[in-house]
Order: sequence, then structure tokens, then C-alpha cells
Amino acid sequence: MNDQAGTLPADAAVYEAPIERERGFFSGVTDFEKYLDIARNNKLIIAAVLALALAAGLVATLLATPLYLATTRIEITLDEKNVFNVEGVEDERVRADRAFLPTQYELLESRSLADRVVRELDLGNDEEFLSAYNNVVPENADIEPALAGTLLNNVSITPIINSTLVDISFSSPDPQVSARIANAWADAYIAENLDRRFGATRDARSSLEEQLQQYRQRLEEAERAVIAYATAQGLVSIDVPREDGDSAGTASQTLVATELAAFNSALQQATTQRIAAEAALAARSGANAGSTEASATADALRARRAELQVELAELRSRFSPSYPPVQALQVQIDELERAIREEQAGAQSGSQSRLRANYNEALAAEQRLQAQVNRLQANYTDQRQDSVEYNILQREVDTNREIYAGLLQRYREIGVVGVGESNVLVVDPAQVPGGPYTPSLIRNLLIALVAGLVVVILGLYAYDFLNQTLRDPRQVRDRLGLNLLANIPRIDEGDIVEELQHSYSELYEAYFSLTSSVAFAAGGSMPRSLMITSSQPGEGKSLTAVAIAYLLARQGKKVLLVDVDLRKSGVGKYLSIDTAQGMSQYHMGKDDWRSMVLPSTPLEDFHVIPAGRKPLSAAELLSSGRFQRMLDEAEAEYDHVVIDAPPVLGLVDAPMIAPSLDGVVLVIEANGGKWRHLESAVSRLRASNAELLGAAVTKLDERNAMYGYGYGYGYGYGYGHDRKKEGEEEGLPA
Repeated sequence: MNDQAGTLPADAAVYEAPIERERGFFSGVTDFEKYLDIARNNKLIIAAVLALALAAGLVATLLATPLYLATTRIEITLDEKNVFNVEGVEDERVRADRAFLPTQYELLESRSLADRVVRELDLGNDEEFLSAYNNVVPENADIEPALAGTLLNNVSITPIINSTLVDISFSSPDPQVSARIANAWADAYIAENLDRRFGATRDARSSLEEQLQQYRQRLEEAERAVIAYATAQGLVSIDVPREDGDSAGTASQTLVATELAAFNSALQQATTQRIAAEAALAARSGANAGSTEASATADALRARRAELQVELAELRSRFSPSYPPVQALQVQIDELERAIREEQAGAQSGSQSRLRANYNEALAAEQRLQAQVNRLQANYTDQRQDSVEYNILQREVDTNREIYAGLLQRYREIGVVGVGESNVLVVDPAQVPGGPYTPSLIRNLLIALVAGLVVVILGLYAYDFLNQTLRDPRQVRDRLGLNLLANIPRIDEGDIVEELQHSYSELYEAYFSLTSSVAFAAGGSMPRSLMITSSQPGEGKSLTAVAIAYLLARQGKKVLLVDVDLRKSGVGKYLSIDTAQGMSQYHMGKDDWRSMVLPSTPLEDFHVIPAGRKPLSAAELLSSGRFQRMLDEAEAEYDHVVIDAPPVLGLVDAPMIAPSLDGVVLVIEANGGKWRHLESAVSRLRASNAELLGAAVTKLDERNAMYGYGYGYGYGYGYGHDRKKEGEEEGLPA
């Protein structure tokens, strides 16, 4: 092996720093930067999506039916106030408030309220409403539920924050309908709220009315039973003044008891008269005792009169003058006064016989009254036995009367409570709107724009998730486990050879860096034989092989470029080679490969063996063993042999010849090579025991700029305009 051929370029160390920078500097790309870069690379598609979204919003606005919104504002307050400031009541009210208002909001959106509005406005026969909604009720359908559903779909309940105010809004194609239904909704809610508040009172009144009717009948039946029993038993009751002196109060007693009391009073009076007559007779009998005795008798009568007057005054203070005991005392006092007068008139004014007659008459009257009293007492005793059953019936009457009075009082109280005011007040009734609130062009365009942005964001995410191409060259090391040898920028097809000839160009610098990196990866010196391959066609392997051969030749090395891609040669388009002789003919039996060697044009300083005519079976030719013999002979004559091999996937060519070479470089196209293809290619090369030195990423452009690659990505790449001037001044090749 030629010692000179294995040395590094003199300035290879200069490119070690850029390669290390590429491997480690751009290591912190955020998701935002990544998606921003994707958006920038697909800006035309994004603009088209947003334009379509705005156009859709414009069309929707033009085709939409104008809707009019009318709003009624109501106030909902609690029913009760803590006027006595009872401790603990306010806390309960706070908890009640938190549940009360949300409950009312739900009731405002209830189907029962919508049904009530439908019934009260008779919307099923309202031509204005039906025409506004183009006869929303389908044929053979229940009209009320359908109309209620229409109302619920178009009504909105909006509580005002930090207040008890609520807006009831209704939208429809007709402004008159919107205002009418918004106001009707508030009225129906107020009516339903009153029904709910006083429904229990009405139920209680109805229940009390039934109970009053029942107890009224029971009371009447009990009273009839009492009267019937009293009539059958002869229990005739009369009302007499109460003994407590209350003139307004009366007590009830039977007629027998009343007669007994009257006759007993008369008996007392007769007894008094008999006693007075007896006293007068006794006094007359002792008239002979002298005037002193007559005077003593008169004093005794006066004393007795005084006692009776005191007793009479006491009774009159409590009873009326018609009370029998009062009348009896009055009679006794009158008799005593008459006796006193007679005594004072003198003993001669009356005779003993007359006094005797008075006495006998008083005694007979007393006896008659006594007999009558005895008879009435017997009757009264019998009636007392009958009054037991009478009192039972009377208590039944009293009980029914008390219950009836209590129910009647409760009925009157409920009647007073049931008259109340609603806790819902209409603050601002709905007015007929002057113009439609929807569709709004600005709002629809904003919605369309937001929808378009959402589609764009989802599209970017899906693109990033589904995109399996290489964008960040650092992933070569992370996913494939290969050294990243170099990053090659994308160059227009017509400028590639020209760019490669200028030492100050980005392409030249990139491939020069690749040459240095290959040497580093191979242990410090460039391999004698190097194969360039890729996972699939079109990734830039042929250009890479030509560039490496050219750069090695510029360093004074004797280089042979062999095109082994017998199926589809790519070297010819860069070197202007058009010949039918090449590796195909060598493998088919022509042993003189040296006669096939051509000089490179327009790139000079190295030799080329083209692929030749396309064979029928390239794999059979390469498996003949002739390639290894030719490679050994070429290594003996050249410092370096660069092989442009076929792609790895789908072909056996590259894995077949790879073990014969000192090193293999895999070319990967940025933004084009699929990871599954790359992983499969690397796996096949490793399975063939190929000496994989690393990978070169080609065709980097602005899509890879965020990762530090692409136009203007390299600190040393493209530094070259000044270097061209410096090269001309130093006499170096351009």
C-alpha cells in the first residue's frame, strides 16, 4: 500500500471542529420551533387552507337565514326575610340562595314551561309563528311536543353575574315572534312560579273544605240526636243567668229543675210568712206582759229585719231582683215591717183571732208548697238519671262544634296566607328588535379562521406524526447507530459540477468535510477501497462517489472511480461518459479492465470505469468473483478505489460486494428517506459484515434550517467567497 495514499489531507484538522459542532451544538430544538419550521415549509398549503376556511365562512354568512333576538330581563328574589335577625338563620339562607337560583335557571329551561307557552299562545294555530319556522311541525306528529322542542332550541337563559337578574332571550326569523315569545316565556314562568308557591295552599284549602263539610254534617247529626233524646225524655232546657254575675253569660238547665227552684223559693217565702204569723200570734198571746214586753218584741222584729236586709243586699249585688231567693227575702222583710208597724200601733189594734187566722193560712200555704216541692224533687231525680245519656250526646255535639270551629279558623287563615305576590318581577320586557343579530360576517369569518387554524394545527401534528423522513441529521446517530460523517446541501442539478469545482462553494466544503470524516472514522487514514451506497435510488450516492474521488485526486492521490451500479448508472451524467464498455463487459468475460478506464471529464485528475451496457442479471455477474480480482489489481495500482454501488433495498448487489471493501458509506437523503427503509438497509449491510464507517446526509435545504443545516447552516461551509479571493492571491486553484 502506498504510504502517501493513506495520509490525511494537510488541512484535515481544520474540519474536525465543524463536524463536532454539527454533532453536538444543535441539540435543543423545541416542539414549537419544530412545528414553526413545518409551517414555514408548508406555508402555501396553510394559506390555501385558511383561504378555503374564510371562503366557507363567507358563503355560510350569505346563505344563512337572518335571526332576530329579543330579550326579557327578570328579577328573581327569595320569598322570606330574616326580620328578627335570629342567629344561624342567615347561614341557612346563604346555602338556600346557592341552590335556589340555579334551580330557577333550570326551571326556566324546562320542557313543562315550554309546553305552557305553547298552550297559552296557541302556537299550533299561530300562522305567524308557523310561517316564521316554515311549518316546523311534521305531518302526523304530536304538535305540542314538536313546538315545545322548537322553543327550547331557540330560547337561551343567561344569568347576570353577581345579581339576581336573568335574561330570557329568544331568536327567530321574525322580530315580532321573538319579542312575543320572550315576554310570554317570562309571564309563563311567573304564573308557574305562583302555582308552585301556592299550590300547597290550594291543596290545603281543598282538604279543609272537605273536612269542614264532613264535620258540619256530624255536628248537625249530633244536635238532632240531642234534641230527639231530650224530647223523648221530656228534658226541656232553659237558659238562666250564670251565678258568676256575668250578665252576658247564661247556663242551661231543665224545666223541672227550674220549677223546683221556683217552688223551693216560694216554699221558703211561705215558711217565712208562717214564721212571721206565728211570731205575731205569740207576741199577741203575751200582750198581757205589759208594754215593756211589747217594746222588746218590736226590737226583736227590727233586729230580724236588719239581718234580712243585709242578706238581701248581698244577694242583690250578685243576682237580679227576679231571682227567687231575692224575692223571698224581700217578702220576709215586708212582713217584718208590717209586724213592726202593728206592734207599734198597739196591742189593741189587732185581735188574737185574726193573728190565728193569718197563722193558719200561712201554715196551709207552706204545706201545699212543700208537697209540690217533694213531687218536683222526685221528678228531678228521675231526670238526673236520663241526663247521663243526654250529657254524652251533648259532649259529642260540643266536640264536633270545637273541631268545626278550629277547621273553620284554619281555613280562614289559609285564605289570608294564600293571597301573596310573586317573587319574580319583569324588569325590562322584550322589545321588537330593529335588526338581525345573526349572521355576523365578522364573527363568522373569525370562526372560520379559528376553524382553519385548528385544521392547520391538526394537520401539522398529523404531518409530524406520520412523516417518517429524516429531518434532523442527528437522528442518524440516535436511530441508526451510525456516525454522522457530513451534511451535504441541496444544489440545483445544473450547478452541481460547477459548484464542486469551486473550492469556496458550500458543496465543495461539505464534501471535503465528508472526506475528512471518512478518514477519521476509518482510524485516521482514508480507506484504500471505499463503497458509496444508499437505501434507495435518487439519494445522491453517485454524486457523493464522484465528489470523493475528485477531492482525493485534488490532494495528489491516484484515484479510480468504479461504477458498479450496473442496473442504473448515475456517474455518467456528472462526468459526461457515453460508452458501452464497462464493468458489465468485464464481468461477462473481458479480462482487460484497464482498457475500460477513462479519464474524468469535466472533473479531472482521476480515472473512471463506467458501468457499461445494462446486463440481464447484474447479481449473477457480481457473484462470479471477478470483482474481487479486479479490486485487488486496482488497489495495487491506485491509492484509492471508490465504488459507486447499487442501492441496498430490493437488491443483493451492494451487500454482496460490501465485505470486499475497506469501508462503506451510506448516503441518506434528507426529507426523503424513510426510516423503515434506512433501518432495513443498515440491517442488511451489517448482516453482510460490511465495514460501515457512517452516513452522509444529502440534499439539506431550508426545511432543515432549524436543526442548523441547510442554506447558511455551516460556519465553515460557504465561507468561501472571501476564500476565492484569497486563493487567487495565493495562486491556489479556484
